Amino acid sequence: MRLENKVAVISAGASGMGKAGALLFAKEGAIVNILDINRDNGENVVNEIRESGGEANFLHIDLTDLSAIKNAIEQIRNQYGRIDVLWNHVGIPGPSGIETVEEEEFDLAMMLNLKSGFFTTKYALPYMKDMGGSIIFTASVSGFVASPFSPVYSAAKGAVVNLVRSLAVRLGNDKIRVNAICPGLTETPMLKQFLARTEEDDFEQNKQNFLKSIPLHRAAQPTDIANTALFLASDESSFISGVNLPVDGGYTAQ
Repeated sequence: MRLENKVAVISAGASGMGKAGALLFAKEGAIVNILDINRDNGENVVNEIRESGGEANFLHIDLTDLSAIKNAIEQIRNQYGRIDVLWNHVGIPGPSGIETVEEEEFDLAMMLNLKSGFFTTKYALPYMKDMGGSIIFTASVSGFVASPFSPVYSAAKGAVVNLVRSLAVRLGNDKIRVNAICPGLTETPMLKQFLARTEEDDFEQNKQNFLKSIPLHRAAQPTDIANTALFLASDESSFISGVNLPVDGGYTAQ
């Protein structure tokens, strides 16, 4: 029960890594609040948590809508009085290349990979400052090394990496820790979008090439990311802040 009675907020917690995190957080005693646009998946996750004896809520919102995010955070505050853990997990692969990228694609990638998490943090801070807490971002190994597929994604996740460092310094006096998980290749429903962004891309070939470059020679599972998030959310990491932690099977060690 490493998160017993802690109020946790997870953006994009309805599938993949976010879902795995929501289930694990609840198993460890957290009151889980999922923010997601996918109503069916989100409600299914909440029902699974409740059937296992946990407490969870689903808030159906578009995470590109800042006013909706603000209202959701205030709704959680009104119900529980505080937020102990915030996991800014939302993100998308973004467009491929640069020559054909449209402004709307660029803006959406920056919105969901960077801006949404920034403002979710802003809205949650007043309800975390009195007692401290843990803020987690999902960055990426592409924040450290160049993505061969998307300069836009690398730019956004690189910004997250430095945002985490800056927030850790700024919020230390408030006893708020800020860290990021930087996943490598991970088996999620979105994996194909990462490795096959155009019709010409060979998903299986790209996947096999990527796996060969990973020292552990496998992709991460969503539970690998969820376990890392649990550690960063719990008091076990109480003296860890400003860290961008690769969970990549050794990929960025090379």
